[in-house]
Amino acid sequence: MTLNDKLNLISTIIQVQTPFGQSQGSGFFYQTFGEDEINADGNAWQQINELWLITNKHVVGQMDRSGNLILPDQLTFNLRKNDNGQIKWFPITLNNEELRKRVKIHKNPVVDIAAVNVIDLIHSAVADSSNNIIGYAGVSENDLPGKNLIDVEVCDDVITIGYPKGFYDTHNLYPIVKSGIIASRWGGHFNGLPYVLIDSKLFPGSSGSLVISRPINQLFSKGHIYTAQEKQFAFLGVYSGEPFLQSTPIEFDDFTIVRKDGFNLGVVWYSYLIPQIVNDGVSI
Repeated sequence: MTLNDKLNLISTIIQVQTPFGQSQGSGFFYQTFGEDEINADGNAWQQINELWLITNKHVVGQMDRSGNLILPDQLTFNLRKNDNGQIKWFPITLNNEELRKRVKIHKNPVVDIAAVNVIDLIHSAVADSSNNIIGYAGVSENDLPGKNLIDVEVCDDVITIGYPKGFYDTHNLYPIVKSGIIASRWGGHFNGLPYVLIDSKLFPGSSGSLVISRPINQLFSKGHIYTAQEKQFAFLGVYSGEPFLQSTPIEFDDFTIVRKDGFNLGVVWYSYLIPQIVNDGVSI
């Protein structure tokens, strides 16, 4: 699969239905592999053991005053299908009960990431040839910084892939790709939390977007020059929204004004948190 295809098939728009209305977010696919590897004509094949839909915790639900995650009535994510030459969404909808069986979150309640186990749903959709599913792509633990020779530090270029304000290429059903840079110390915990800041102007609806390093096909590492036929990237994390500085509330008789000052920065929860959720996360 080419980089052009992978970056477009790796993401999905997410719609959430609650008693108060509908909201929209972004998501992407994360996969784990088995140890079995089959070599055919020099090509290696790996079995996909698990396939997860990754997004923000605040996309799949809202926290109540007791710190419990309240799940929506329905959550829909999408694959892409070929319908007589026209690309259309193939929606997969989970009701509240089904979502509860599949979703996992981090043991640390501040981490704004949710993982939804969807391997059976996707494989069932793909296996039915009448659905004409175009395909999907996913990141894995192998794409984490350092594991694929790509190292990351402050000021490096980053790419965010998602659906800002629900905007995307409605003809090809491809997401919007936006650029920025790492704006805080990479590997550090900004304000003591396991995320990094990026300098990028993003919008509501981008929550849950995949964040990667700028793809490259040549690098220098450990005293050697490496090259690849297709450009490679490191999986950096999950975009979670913009931090704000909140002013002192101004009280009136029947309403309160609170001004929020933004910085055109974004919070990106580190990618290493996802294997922790998948392997040892908390069920709802």
